[in-house]
Amino acid sequence: MSDLFYAMTMPGLETLAFSEIRATIPETELVKFMRGIALFRTSTLPENLLDLHTTEDVFATLAHIKGLRRGPDALRVLHSATLNADLSSAVASWRRGHHGARPRTWRVVSQMTGSYDFRRMDAGQAVTDALRKSMPRSMRLVEDDADLEIWLWLGGGDVLIGVRLSDATMRHRQYKREHIPASLRPTVAASMGWLARPTAEDIVLDPLCGAGTILIERALLGPVQQELGGDLNSQTVNLARRNARSAEVDISLKTWDARSLPLEASSVTRIITNLPFGKQIGTREENEALYTALIREFDRVLAPKGLMVSLTSEDRLWDRILQENGWRTQKKVVFVVLGQPASIFVSERA
Repeated sequence: MSDLFYAMTMPGLETLAFSEIRATIPETELVKFMRGIALFRTSTLPENLLDLHTTEDVFATLAHIKGLRRGPDALRVLHSATLNADLSSAVASWRRGHHGARPRTWRVVSQMTGSYDFRRMDAGQAVTDALRKSMPRSMRLVEDDADLEIWLWLGGGDVLIGVRLSDATMRHRQYKREHIPASLRPTVAASMGWLARPTAEDIVLDPLCGAGTILIERALLGPVQQELGGDLNSQTVNLARRNARSAEVDISLKTWDARSLPLEASSVTRIITNLPFGKQIGTREENEALYTALIREFDRVLAPKGLMVSLTSEDRLWDRILQENGWRTQKKVVFVVLGQPASIFVSERA
């Protein structure tokens, strides 16, 4: 028998996150995509969902309401759906993922996009009032740091109420102890690694490695022959080394200028990199000169039939430079990062 779960990721990466779920658990059945969410059915053990790389959080679904009206009657619908949900099964899923631990505290987290005739806190209170009647008396309602979190999500007429099976380490990763400005979220880095179609024979290069997140996440996705990375700032390279040691992955890291790499021609099979956005670091004018120099060097070091996965908010600029230099974009994924739209390009030489 399959159960209903949902994975939450960054808006725009829903289909990519589900592709990892389907590849990991082939019998998974997609129910629906929503903004930043993939709702699906699977008969796998709940703890198997906690090893996903491109997902930020996983939930056991208590209720999925379609076409919720925006008026005040909606609060009664939320209350009723929560009251009639199979809470015990969802809590059992949570316990399986937490080594049989018994939750002692609980809280409700509510998220809402769009306009309704009630406030987000009112929706959360409707769910909380219903749960007061069904939660074991031994469990205590708290405002923060609860063992058990029930999340309410409203958007586009859909409602999801679920028990959060994951914790903060799923999205933030325990290995990432060193951070720099504009450092990439691990789930985005993993998404880029996934889009690079990883194989055990890959020789992966991140010429602008920053804190090392992209290379670490690629290594965690699966076997790789070799990983190379570097940055212009030696202190940043040292931070990346410490993160790699923490993650227990083998990466060769050097201080270099990505516009003139100390690598032989056609020596790497994958380039995966986060280009400067020109917001926190650099400017638009600097990026145009930098991107032009980078693509020429990338063209030199990438082997025939190699693949490049690159991230930038300078969508039109990068697209133009790729075309002008004889590259073809196989796929482009647009999503939201740090509150602004960005694009992941999957490209090859034409």
